[in-house]
Amino acid sequence: MSKVIFREYIGVNQSSTSLTDFPTEIINTENFEFHFILGFASEEYDKNGKGKGIFKETWDVDYFGPKKVKILKENNPNVKVVISIGGRDVKTPFDPYEEYSWNRKAVKSLKELIGKYKNASGNMIDGIDINYETIKTSNDLFVKCIGRVITQLKNDLDLNINVVSIAPSEKNEPYYRTLYYANKDNINWVDYQFYDQEKIVSSAEAFIEIYNNLIEDYGPDKVLPGISTDPIDTKNVKITQHNFIDGCVKLLHSSKLPGVFLWNANDSANPSKSENEPYALEYTLQDALTISANK
Repeated sequence: MSKVIFREYIGVNQSSTSLTDFPTEIINTENFEFHFILGFASEEYDKNGKGKGIFKETWDVDYFGPKKVKILKENNPNVKVVISIGGRDVKTPFDPYEEYSWNRKAVKSLKELIGKYKNASGNMIDGIDINYETIKTSNDLFVKCIGRVITQLKNDLDLNINVVSIAPSEKNEPYYRTLYYANKDNINWVDYQFYDQEKIVSSAEAFIEIYNNLIEDYGPDKVLPGISTDPIDTKNVKITQHNFIDGCVKLLHSSKLPGVFLWNANDSANPSKSENEPYALEYTLQDALTISANK
């Protein structure tokens, strides 16, 4: 059986925890295929709120820039580093000012951003993640524009992008499902945000039912369920950690679970006073999945 994928978003807020501060035992490439997802590469917007297609990193480059990624890669050569494109709030929507000009500028600026992350062996960025939470355009325009970005970046041999994921939630899933069907060969993973469900996922069985419906749309080997340690999500929790972990273990027993992801390392590193130790969810989830995989 192949290793379970364990993905973690990092850099999405101004926490001082860096890649090199991340606990090495969680990276754990012996039992997992580990992916860091840097968030976000977000675009500039004009005075009318329309996207210009000019992307820049919004993570703190002092903590998550090329030097730190180089150290991470040298110490953990099997770790994949992915850049997430978009944004998680209404201030970073997908809403381009014009289709073709947006596409040209988007591909150019993303190539330049990814090109900063090089070492002697070449590009250190392994993939991209499409993660626009707010989409203001038609389904057709979203699919055309983002599909071109994915295709052009993945086909650029100088970039060596070999991992592409999309990150739908319940409220925007129809957009991402259409994008997936139009680009099946170029999309490797679907990071589904269980923490952003409209209704509470009341049990492990309810979680599994949603997951089984998702794999009917995306295939049995591409859907990675996600849980959050962000206070915004844990305050209005849609799925408890217990139900999520229990559901994942049961899916792994039935060979239906290729991996999981967490949002996000920065909040995990700085839990509120009433919560557990730093990275408690990561440790607990990894322990449960490791034990289950070895049974």
